[in-house]
Amino acid sequence: MNRKLLSLALALVLVLGLAAAFAEAGIGTAATSGNSFSYLDESVMTMYVYTDNGQGLNVRSTPYVGDNIIGLAPYGTKMSVIRFLDNGWACVKWTQIGEAYVQSRFLQWFEPAPLVPVTPTPRPTAVPTVAPTAAPYYPVYTDTMAELNKEFRSARFIQHFVVSVRPARASGWVNMRWAPSQNAEVCATYRSGSLLTVIAETDSWYQVMDQNTQVTGFMMKTYTTRVY
Repeated sequence: MNRKLLSLALALVLVLGLAAAFAEAGIGTAATSGNSFSYLDESVMTMYVYTDNGQGLNVRSTPYVGDNIIGLAPYGTKMSVIRFLDNGWACVKWTQIGEAYVQSRFLQWFEPAPLVPVTPTPRPTAVPTVAPTAAPYYPVYTDTMAELNKEFRSARFIQHFVVSVRPARASGWVNMRWAPSQNAEVCATYRSGSLLTVIAETDSWYQVMDQNTQVTGFMMKTYTTRVY
């Protein structure tokens, strides 16, 4: 009986010693980092900044347009995208700050070709001639409110139905605006195939609602297709 007790005591001492050694070496404990954020490389998507005019892309601290710019990503910058938001924004990794936001419509999957500056063709020196007196020029002004009033006068409620977003390009997007005018502020953007519910219409626009976000706005009929 004494031998059994002695064996059990020795085994217990051995187990406690191994546990202390593992704890000292850091085995079995979670590694910590001084950074406030940490992402696996496998959890991000690599995309690139692409703008039609070659200018940089504003990086913002929150996913909306406002006084929240924290940086500028030049044309062609390689971005690590963490996730896409439903309102047309993408969450990206940004230097030491961690998560930041850019508009997803200015990102593409492949690296864009460098912009080639276009050298203007020199114009020949004009020979001065005596020109007749031109008629006075009267500038033409666009009355946005008049256009809106005209469009709203044609507004009518209809039985609700669902449309699919159909941009001009398969890889493009369509803007939802606050009012039925191309000068109105954009409240959301939608990729091809997105489904929206039509609740009213004018001559050229649908008033649509996003059932997922409950956002309501106007979208041009040209860029939609009726589904059911």
